Amino acid sequence: MPAPPPQGSEGAGKPRPAGGRFTLPLLLLALSTLFLCSLDKGYFYRPANLLATFSSSLTIAENLSPDHNFLLFRGLHPGPDGAPTYEAYSRFPVGGYALIKLAILPFGNDLSAKILAARMLMLLLFSAAALLAFHALARITSHRWVALAATLMAFSSYYMLYYSDKVSVECSVDVFAVMLVFHGMVVFVQEGRFRQLAAGTCVALLLGWRVYAFLLPFILLGQAREAMGAWKEGSAVWPRVRSAAAAALWSRYTALGVFALLFGAAVLCFNFANEYTAFGGERAVAELPSFQSMLRRTGVDQDFAPVGWWLGFLRQQFFRACVASVPFMLSDWGPRLLGFSPSLDLSVPGILAALLVVAASAVLVRLAWPLLAWRQRLLLTALALSGFFWTLPMRYSAQDHNQEALFYVGVPLAFYSLLLLYVHKRRGNRPVVGLAVAALLAFVVSTFQMDYRWGPDARAAGTQRAVLAELGAIRETTRGKAVLVLEPVEPDWSMNITWPFFGWAYYLAGSLLIHSPDVEVAVRAADFIVSRDRVESGALLTPGNERIFLYGSEGIDDFLDLYRDVYQQAVSGDPAARSHFDVYLGHDTLTYVRAPCAREDVRPRWWIPVEVVPEDAEHLPGRHKQYGSDEHAMLLRTYSVRFEGKCIAVAPLPDYPVSRIRTGQEWHRPRRGAVEWAVELDP
Repeated sequence: MPAPPPQGSEGAGKPRPAGGRFTLPLLLLALSTLFLCSLDKGYFYRPANLLATFSSSLTIAENLSPDHNFLLFRGLHPGPDGAPTYEAYSRFPVGGYALIKLAILPFGNDLSAKILAARMLMLLLFSAAALLAFHALARITSHRWVALAATLMAFSSYYMLYYSDKVSVECSVDVFAVMLVFHGMVVFVQEGRFRQLAAGTCVALLLGWRVYAFLLPFILLGQAREAMGAWKEGSAVWPRVRSAAAAALWSRYTALGVFALLFGAAVLCFNFANEYTAFGGERAVAELPSFQSMLRRTGVDQDFAPVGWWLGFLRQQFFRACVASVPFMLSDWGPRLLGFSPSLDLSVPGILAALLVVAASAVLVRLAWPLLAWRQRLLLTALALSGFFWTLPMRYSAQDHNQEALFYVGVPLAFYSLLLLYVHKRRGNRPVVGLAVAALLAFVVSTFQMDYRWGPDARAAGTQRAVLAELGAIRETTRGKAVLVLEPVEPDWSMNITWPFFGWAYYLAGSLLIHSPDVEVAVRAADFIVSRDRVESGALLTPGNERIFLYGSEGIDDFLDLYRDVYQQAVSGDPAARSHFDVYLGHDTLTYVRAPCAREDVRPRWWIPVEVVPEDAEHLPGRHKQYGSDEHAMLLRTYSVRFEGKCIAVAPLPDYPVSRIRTGQEWHRPRRGAVEWAVELDP
C-alpha cells in the first residue's frame, strides 16, 4: 500500500479550530431563511420559464423503477408497432434521481406535494453542502469565524441562491457531491484517511460528474508535491527524475485518481448499457443520445461547436466567477460598477475591471501565502481552480447553461478564506467576527431579496396549485394509455409555467405521451386528448375542470374545426410581414402561418422570440422596465400545429398600447438546418 501523505510538524494531525462556539448555530440560522422563504410557497419554480429545463429531473425520477431496469428516461411514446418506446436520458448518474424518487414516492398523484417535497430535498442538500464547506474550511483555516464568513459569502451569491431549490441533479445535488468530496480531501490531507475519501468519492460520483473537477486539480497538485519531495532527496539528475516520477506514480493521489476513474466508468457503463437496451440493441454506443451529448458538450461535434468565440467565452466565465464571489444583494451593481457586464463584447472598462480583479487577487495571495502551511496551500489552490477544470472542457455546454457557474463556488471559498486569515493575522479576532456577522446579514438579506424578486405572487401560486390538482386527476385516468397533447390555439403567457413540453412528460408520467404538431397523424395512435382549449364536444371527460381538459380521441374533429377557424381568420387580410413565416397582426395576437409546411419548418429546437416595445415603459412588468421592452420565447415545438399541409402558431400580445414589435429567429451559433429570419412590425 502506498505511504500516506507526509505528516510534517507543520499542520499535522487533527486540527483544533479556534473560537466561535456560536458559529454553527449562526450558520444553521442563516440557512433556515431559505426554508422560511420556501415552505409557504406552493409554486412550482420561481422563474416560470425554467420549468422546461428543471422538470426533466422530476420526470426521470418519477419514471425510475425496477420495472424499467432503472433506465433513466424522460418519457414513453407509442412506437410504430404500438409498443412503448423510451426517450432515454442517461447523461448523469442514477444517484441524484434515486434521491428525488425517494422524496416524492409517498405522495401518489398529488403533484403539488411531490414538487414541494422535491424542492425541500434540494434545499436540504444545499444546506448540507454549506455545512460540509464550513467544517472543511474550519479544518483548513483552524478558525471557525473565518470558515463561517467565507461559507456565507460563497453561498449567498446569485447563482447559489437562484438554483438552491431547483429540482435538478445539476444544481444542489451536484453542489452537495463536490462539497462531500472536498471535505474528504481535507480529512485525507490532514489525517491520511484514504478510505473515507474513497467512500465519499463513490457516493459523490453516484450523484454527479462535476466531482472530477474537484478531484483533478487536487490529484495533480498532490502528485507534484510528492514528486518535489522525492526530487529534493537525490543528488544526480536522472536518479532524481526516476525518484520523482515513481513517487508521483505510486502516491495515494494517483491511487485516488485511478479509483475514481474506474468507479465513474462503471456508473457510466451502467447508463450506456441501459440506454443501449432501450433502443433494442440497434444503435452503436457512439450513436446513443448520451454519447452524442458528450460530443456536443465538449465541442467534438463540429456541427454543434461555434467558431471563433474563445475570447467572449472566457470573458463570460470571468464575469460569472466575479458574480459567484459576491452576495446576491450586490450582484446587480458590483461587477457593473466597474463597467463589467456579462455581454460578450469587449470594452475598455471591462478589460480594466478584469485587470483590477486579477491584480487584487494576486496581491492578496502574495500577502497571505507566507501565512499558510503546505497543506493549506494545496487545498485552497485545488478549491479555487476546481470550477475552471470543469468549465473549460465542457465549454460548449457551459456557455449556454448558467447553472454551471455554481461550481465556481470554490473561488469565493478560497478567496475569502485567504482574506480573512490575513485580516486575523494583522488585526486579531475582533474584525473577523465583525465580518462574519456582516456576511450573515448579507446572506439573510440576499435570501429575502431573491425570494421577493423571483417569487410569484399569491395569485400565480394559487393558479399553479389548481392546475396541478386537475393534472393529477387526469394522470390517474390516462396512466398506461396513449395521450395526445394539443397545445392551445391562443396560448396565455401566464400559464407558461404549466404548459411547456418537458412539463407534460412529468405531469403525464406513466402514460404513452404523444406530442406532435401533425395532429391528423398523431391522433390515430391516441386514446385520449389533453388540451387547454375547451370545445363543445361529447368527448369531454373532465367537465368539472376549469383550465386543463381531457377528451376521448373521437373529439379530434372539433379541434381541427377550431384550427381551421383560426387559420381562416388569420389569412383574411394581407400579412403584416412575410419571411420564413407569414406574420399576421391581430388585435391581441400574432399569428404565424406557413403553407405549404413540412416537418422541418417546426423543428423541435426552433423558437421564435417576440419582443414588444410599449408606448409607455411604465406598462412593463417589474424588472422589464429597465430594458424598455418585454420579450417571450415561443417554442414552435410547443405552440404550433400542422394540419392539411399548413403550419399555424399563435402568440398573444399584451393588453397595453404597443409602439413596435420585433419577432423572428436569430441564431447566435450555427445549427443544422437553421433558418435565420426577423421582421419588425409597426402597429
